[in-house]
Amino acid sequence: MAGLSGTGDTDPIASIRRGTEAAILRHRVYFVLLVALLVAVLVFVPKLSPSSNRVTQSTKSLSVKNGITPATAAYASGKTAGGYTCGPGIRQVPWSDYAPPCQPAWHGSNGGATSRGVTGSTITISYRSASTSQLAELYALVPPAVIGTNDEEVATMKAYVNAFNKEYELYGRHVVLQPFQGKGDFISEDLGGDQAQAQEDATTVASSIGAFADTSLIDSSSVYSTDLAAQHTVTSSLYENELSWYQQYAPWEYTPGPNCTKGAEATAAILGKQLGGLPASDAGDASLRAKTRVYGIIYPQNPQAAACQTADIDAMARYHQAVVKSVGIQFNLSQLVQQAEGAAAQMKAAGVTTIIVSSADPITPIFMMQAADKEDYYPEWWFQSYFTGGQTNTDSLHRLFPADQRDHVIGTGNQALPPDQQEAVRAYDIGNPDPGVKPIPSFIYTYVSLLQFFDALQLAGPDLTPQNFQVAMGLIPKSSPRGMLGGWNGEDGPYDPSSTYKVVAYSNTAVSALDGQPGAFVACDGDRSFSYAARGADVPAKRQLTCS
Repeated sequence: MAGLSGTGDTDPIASIRRGTEAAILRHRVYFVLLVALLVAVLVFVPKLSPSSNRVTQSTKSLSVKNGITPATAAYASGKTAGGYTCGPGIRQVPWSDYAPPCQPAWHGSNGGATSRGVTGSTITISYRSASTSQLAELYALVPPAVIGTNDEEVATMKAYVNAFNKEYELYGRHVVLQPFQGKGDFISEDLGGDQAQAQEDATTVASSIGAFADTSLIDSSSVYSTDLAAQHTVTSSLYENELSWYQQYAPWEYTPGPNCTKGAEATAAILGKQLGGLPASDAGDASLRAKTRVYGIIYPQNPQAAACQTADIDAMARYHQAVVKSVGIQFNLSQLVQQAEGAAAQMKAAGVTTIIVSSADPITPIFMMQAADKEDYYPEWWFQSYFTGGQTNTDSLHRLFPADQRDHVIGTGNQALPPDQQEAVRAYDIGNPDPGVKPIPSFIYTYVSLLQFFDALQLAGPDLTPQNFQVAMGLIPKSSPRGMLGGWNGEDGPYDPSSTYKVVAYSNTAVSALDGQPGAFVACDGDRSFSYAARGADVPAKRQLTCS
């Protein structure tokens, strides 16, 4: 996809609009987010500060059946499974800010088959390769070299699994990844169809493969995930639902986070408490900059996103900030131009200065910004991402947005680190048997999901059950907010560990650390971190952002 702007750049959407349903792109187009990262994969050890690599131990406990040898003590003297020296405050591996506490290598009885998909030597996880003719249609329009393929996803997952198997404590077991060709169409599932096929795939995972967990990531869907939960299969998702959704399906559903309940807290704290009642200083139009902020929301028209935008509205109300207009947009490319134009016209007519893009996918904002250009309308844009990590490592994606609009985008996320400082690169290098094979362009999303999963595997101990796995999620240790993923802390919730957020703003002139090209997110307010648990108490009131 070529870059585009509102000032005459080539529009890459027209050809796609003719050929495919929009739901493909909600699952697939995010692969382009990190195309800029397809530099040579470097061999390095990230330079982590001593303070960022020290952790504290939770007092929560796990159940261990009689006859099973308990886990070795955290921080005890000795060598880990990966050969590293363990001691007080040291993580299991030196290359991750998010690894669990180190443990000397364990020896003993692990109880054998403690759960479905678990034996004395293996833990089986599944990956469903999506079955959809529309995916092939997309590949005909956008080369697989740009967006990646299922085969590349599986190869990248295997490299990460290899790395974690080598260096994490899995109590005599190793994880085995079992890909399979699904019968369900994840695009149709996302639109509410293919219920029977999704159920059949979930049954395959539980009965034929006998997996402990499914890690289908982008090839999953809410329909498929709920069917997996019904089959008592642990599931990880890249997409963010409300906290109540994870609670409803406990102990089966997890995400690296933040879930959209946390996202709503962050949105309201920044827009409602810090910026509410002040002029819209980041708008692209002088007349809007002179107005006190007025908020509107656009969101994808599906049940999960609708629940998330309701959470946004409720959270904003706590700061006495009303959302004057909320518009749902059905993610259908054949209708998206018309819907975006209607939404932009409604926002402008309602006097909205600041548009909250709730559950923001990567494509709808392009249409919305193009529609705003047609309306001669240049508001502030607040992005509350639909994907893990918010606006982290998305510099190149935002270059597709109209230049006169993208320069006024703010949101939660982390300023991108250079590739040689990203722990995901180091982990891939450890597990990749062929240095000539590079990871899928979106490797960061694969990494973060498997990182969370393996953290919980080690923390769950040798008696691996879904119940102990859930307890283990709550034991993920507090990390420094300076890591590439922001802060993690299992005490902030047993479903996702995301614990802190930062505000970033897009700048057309800033140079990206990812690829050295102009156009990048920059940190705001001195790269300050805020806690989700604080529910806005740590956010300053009535102060404009300073971003550079």
